[in-house]
Amino acid sequence: MLLDHHDVHTPEMENLPPELLHEICTLACTDGGFTGCSLSLVSKHIRDASRLARFHSVAISGTSKQLAGFLCCYNKERAVTAEGKADGYQPVVKHLFLAAADGGEKRKEWNSISTDEPALRMNAGEEEEAARRVRLRDTALAAYRQDLVALFRLVSRDLQTLSFVHCTRGEHEFPDLLHIECDQGFPALQEFYLYGKGPFVGVAGSPVCFPQLTRLRLPFSPHDKEEKLHGWAQRAPEVTHLCLSYVLWVSQELQELSTGGGPFKRLSSLYLEPRGPHAPGQTVYPRFKRNFDNFLDAAVRPIIVLPYVTHKVPTEEAAMKEWLDRVGGGIGCWCPFVPRSARWVSVETQT
Repeated sequence: MLLDHHDVHTPEMENLPPELLHEICTLACTDGGFTGCSLSLVSKHIRDASRLARFHSVAISGTSKQLAGFLCCYNKERAVTAEGKADGYQPVVKHLFLAAADGGEKRKEWNSISTDEPALRMNAGEEEEAARRVRLRDTALAAYRQDLVALFRLVSRDLQTLSFVHCTRGEHEFPDLLHIECDQGFPALQEFYLYGKGPFVGVAGSPVCFPQLTRLRLPFSPHDKEEKLHGWAQRAPEVTHLCLSYVLWVSQELQELSTGGGPFKRLSSLYLEPRGPHAPGQTVYPRFKRNFDNFLDAAVRPIIVLPYVTHKVPTEEAAMKEWLDRVGGGIGCWCPFVPRSARWVSVETQT
């Protein structure tokens, strides 16, 4: 729900008890921050009453400047509460969407230098300009990494849902974020949506644990040791709902999950989002689809297949839409299981 500060009828709202105002604001602030910003413009009374709820859900998307601006604002609000000016309320981020910057306003400095471009094509002035841009890119990326670490040190303890986008179209194309150390872990996180490689580590590089996590969405990456399902099951033993996106083929781990086994001991619902064809007439995709259909036909565990990933919709846009739906009370990707018709026929046996 979006509220414009001109739409709030101030006299009636200012007569409400602060506790009730807080609950109303919390229910309204599920859109990534727009409503929270609007409420802060209504009046001093409404701004104070909505102080905690203002950061109930936060979306930071795509630029290092936006992340730095949020940190500045959030730290100012924390300073106000530390001075005892907020009636005991503390600003807390419960739901976070973060799309890691692939340069944003620094795109030219970050990504436009080709490392394999022959040096002979550059004159002295061009080489100097290229070196300057590389330095700018490295400086901007270092500052961005520091801001990310600062952000998660502030919010990781209280987060309930996190959507972290670090890829586009199923590939790891954004700058390497190295490791984001979360010394407090994610003790309250219940839902984690990861698109790309997970950068979080604990103290001294130890694995981060998710003791309350029940819903987990991961990219399908059978060759990436850092994203192996057994490791996730050890760190998040309470997972009941698992979604694997951008499925490329039927791996051994998928076979284990389909037979009712696998590392997640409490798993009750499995969702798979297969990769779609890259181009019309592609010869590899029909083979994958045939194998995938036969895999589903032989599965013992009920599997919900989501619509395949299309390249027409950017990963960040699709992830944001799903996150907003979930934070707002929707089902997101967790649609209820519908048993397959008894007349369903696999591709392998179709004539």
